[in-house]
Amino acid sequence: YGTNNEFGFDYLRDNSFVVEPEQLVQRGHHYAIVDEVDSVLIDEARTPLIISGPVPEANDSRFAELKPAVDRLVYAQKKLVAQFAAQAEDKLKERDELLAAGKNKEAGAAEDEAGLALLRASRGFPKNKKLQKLLQEPGVEQLRQKTEFFYLQDNAKRMPEVDDALYYHLDEKQHALEMTDKGREFVAKAAGAEKDLFVLPDIGEETARFEREYQEKKQALIDELRSREDLSEEKRDHKLQNDLHLLQNEQEEQKRTLYATYSDRAERLHAIEQLLKAYTLYEKDVEYIVQDGKVQIVDQHTGRVLPGRRYSDGLHQAIEAKEDVKVQAATQTYATVTLQNYFRMYDKLAGMTGTAETEAEEFHKIYGMDVVVVPTNRPIARDDQEDLVFRTRKEKYNAVIDQIRAFNAKGQPVLVGTTSVEVSETLSRLLTRAGIKHNVLNARQDRALQESQIVAEAGKQGAVTIATNMAGRGTDIKLGEGVKERGGLAILGTERHESRRIDLQLRGRSGRQGDPGESQFYISLEDDLMRLFGPDRVAKVMDRLNLPEGEVITHPWVTKSIERAQKKVEQNNFSIRKRQLEYDDVLNAQREVIYDRRMHALKGERFHGEILAMMQGAIEDIVRRHHGEGAIEEMREELRRSLAYDFEIDPQSFYNLGEEGVIEKAYEGAETFYARKRAALARSFYEALKPVAESDQENKPERVYVDFTDGRRQLRTIVKVADVMETQGREVVDALERTAMLSFIDEKWTEHLRALDEVKEGVGLRAFGQRDPLIEYKMEAFRLFKEMMDELGHEVVSFVVRAGPVAERAPRQAADGSARRGRLDARKARSQHASAQPSYGVKVDGNGRSAAAERDPTAKQEPVVVGEKVGRNDPCPCGSGKKYKHCHGR
Repeated sequence: YGTNNEFGFDYLRDNSFVVEPEQLVQRGHHYAIVDEVDSVLIDEARTPLIISGPVPEANDSRFAELKPAVDRLVYAQKKLVAQFAAQAEDKLKERDELLAAGKNKEAGAAEDEAGLALLRASRGFPKNKKLQKLLQEPGVEQLRQKTEFFYLQDNAKRMPEVDDALYYHLDEKQHALEMTDKGREFVAKAAGAEKDLFVLPDIGEETARFEREYQEKKQALIDELRSREDLSEEKRDHKLQNDLHLLQNEQEEQKRTLYATYSDRAERLHAIEQLLKAYTLYEKDVEYIVQDGKVQIVDQHTGRVLPGRRYSDGLHQAIEAKEDVKVQAATQTYATVTLQNYFRMYDKLAGMTGTAETEAEEFHKIYGMDVVVVPTNRPIARDDQEDLVFRTRKEKYNAVIDQIRAFNAKGQPVLVGTTSVEVSETLSRLLTRAGIKHNVLNARQDRALQESQIVAEAGKQGAVTIATNMAGRGTDIKLGEGVKERGGLAILGTERHESRRIDLQLRGRSGRQGDPGESQFYISLEDDLMRLFGPDRVAKVMDRLNLPEGEVITHPWVTKSIERAQKKVEQNNFSIRKRQLEYDDVLNAQREVIYDRRMHALKGERFHGEILAMMQGAIEDIVRRHHGEGAIEEMREELRRSLAYDFEIDPQSFYNLGEEGVIEKAYEGAETFYARKRAALARSFYEALKPVAESDQENKPERVYVDFTDGRRQLRTIVKVADVMETQGREVVDALERTAMLSFIDEKWTEHLRALDEVKEGVGLRAFGQRDPLIEYKMEAFRLFKEMMDELGHEVVSFVVRAGPVAERAPRQAADGSARRGRLDARKARSQHASAQPSYGVKVDGNGRSAAAERDPTAKQEPVVVGEKVGRNDPCPCGSGKKYKHCHGR
């Protein structure tokens, strides 16, 4: 999608869609070579590529308005979780005392209460410090797991007993949350809203109720008026009409109130949900940073800021409200595609990376690519040591600082890898306190020059460098003088990443080209990976050993267990990517159809034939809906309304011709009518622009824009003057057809994407009815796409057949409904940085004749009206061949 304003016209600045072939920014997809191919095609592939634009009339104040209520909700939840953690601690102490007294039954009851309190705390706010400390004590984590298993039995039938005590509950693994009734009541009260804030009205049911009430009241009015003998029939009819009009107004007002209520509540609920996600699932200096008054997303795989990218669906605005920075305008999706389907568009695809072997299966299944391992130039001399496992983060960080101090004392350079900005800055503060000089490279200091300089110096003697994920840093770390003799570069990983490949990339910074080096990872049971996906056996071993604070476990068995946890996460992520691709494959088939049609319209290749085909389809639809019922007048009225075409046919012919015959006859008449209109418009514009084209002035325009309207909406087309002359004006009408198709495609496709998002969001619930959500999504998506394509064809044809140049009445003639004026403005095309040129005005008279207006570069251009009043029985100036009263005089 191009954003360059090549021609300098105002509407191009307001329209982010391509309207000229020259604006296309991509060529064909022939061959692609991808650097760090696993990072791009595997890690990034969970998030689709989205092109978004502004939402018209969006209410961006919702987030600021509802933030205080959500803020109070989160605070109340944290306070509640602290109470549950304290309750669990007290009950565990009580259990131990009862066991010591030999009261086993009472001890069991106390343990059950402790387990329930632990489970509630972990589902309410799993990062509570007291809770995490409690879970490190022997047997406590196993008690929590046992309690969770008990409540998850029978399809989690008893889990509401756990969650109802909370305001909301979290699922960190699925990155999801759900508010409880208690939470909803709290927010509604805190926001000063009505109690049923979270209840969306049933539009269909309420509308049907309004209709029933209207019919009942209407019948009551009729019955009442029939009994009024004091009124004449004429007065009764008059009063009935007035009363029915009032009833209809009342019904319309009820509908408007209903829709307004639905819209308001839906917006509020969405804002509350996104704010709650921002507060609970997205952490500052982990998923994002605040820099220069803006919320910047941090890539979890590379540790870099992703400039220009925003979370979709209002989440980014919610985070901005949370962080008290300016809330940017809301956006809507214009186009979307998964990375998998985008790269599969290439005829040939290849890539390079040092860590693709673990993902060989996914590369083959998704992209049809084979992974070939190239042996290292020299044997690897790096010593990769077993992981060190600690109970708490504090113990882990102390051990890391001690190890850095030992390496620094002997002059061996150290590269410390972290998974987030927060951890890197925590370690930086600890090193500063320890008096160790160091460099920090994270999203806050991520500048190309600074980055390459810091990484280049990381191999010097005595250097200490802290860096977030080193994937794709792109600068080799060369060892300084005397470093090889001191053992080479030492790598210290402060946490295992979700993906083994990121850890391997960090390790791979040391031991290049056969250089010496060593690497080791420091892990705690409080790390997210271990807390969410870690094997139970590690916790059991730590419980059994009952190690004192600061003690460490190091064993190949532990390292293997951690690798299994990483594999579990990778499999989970692969299933997410695979499922997302299955859903996008449904959309991809539709995307190819719609983009192919858009490209066809953009290039204008034999496009008039498509308009005629759409016209035939629209006529077929109208005739088939009315022919079976013999509704001739209804059919004629719809043809007039949709195609501005008065189809003359008598009842005898209507029945004798049959459905197919009526379709053929109606189409022939409509095609003839449209051909006359095209010829009349072409002639008018040809005559209007001829003097401009033949002018010998230096700054005469190369392109002009023309505004067309069908009375409901307005579109602007751009044409080259030379093309108009060469085609004797037909280029203007062709441009109208192309612009209409492009505009309606963009509008309908955007609405379709929004509808599919809503379907995808709710289709998962159909699994409870023993139906496959994917199959249901395919069927629903196909139905919506068919409806969209039918609407697209109807609306495009309706617009191009009914549209004419924008008409304005002169003040003198407005009262008597006299001649209309079509206006055509022209501007000289300009380069991307050129200044705007003065306009040319072209006036069109009431009989379709045109003349060039004199150009005055300094004077303000005034409307000009030429021609006499058109009589009701005169031929219509549009060239349709009908009387004015039956055409534009209607």
